[in-house]
Amino acid sequence: MTSPRSTDRLRARDRAAFVAAAICAAASVLIWLMWVMPIVRSIDEAEPAMIGRTISVELAAGETAGIWASGRSAMLGTMECGVTGPDGSDLAQRGGSALSWNDVLWWMTPRPGFEQRSQFTAVDAGPHLVRCDDSLDTYGGDYLVAGDSFGVGGIGLGRTGAADFGIGEILVFCAVLCPPLAVLIPLVILLRRLVTRRTAPSRR
Repeated sequence: MTSPRSTDRLRARDRAAFVAAAICAAASVLIWLMWVMPIVRSIDEAEPAMIGRTISVELAAGETAGIWASGRSAMLGTMECGVTGPDGSDLAQRGGSALSWNDVLWWMTPRPGFEQRSQFTAVDAGPHLVRCDDSLDTYGGDYLVAGDSFGVGGIGLGRTGAADFGIGEILVFCAVLCPPLAVLIPLVILLRRLVTRRTAPSRR
């Protein structure tokens, strides 16, 4: 027979689990609406160019963009890109985290085969010139400039905060993990309650 104290503990755990599920649901909606879908639209609207040609893209000051590529040059790592700002200066590029969009959200990319290779941040507003070439001048491919999935900065997690995870890495992890958790947690609690009611001794 289940004691009242055990029942209260189960109810408290269920309430905490439902709160966690609600948080996962809210996080899922925010991440997909404000991060995943805008990147998908930007890739779909971007105009690809062949390697060896230059793309001009208008960016606001502080805006971060991603360079996405497809083809043998990008796959073999022989593609090299350069970004020139409105003032003629070269902008630095950065790579992504260990876990990226290409690993788990590749199926959302509206242009099959394109993967983000680097990111850059505009210092000044205006037209930015992006050019990618094959370092061996042998392989071909296409590239485009669209939304950035890597993210800027990171968050220290772990017991002491020493483990640093990139923003993009956290977002892509939550985009995949939160939706099923938001569904599975209430489902598991509901099934457990149904089983408990069926197995509980009837009261006379």
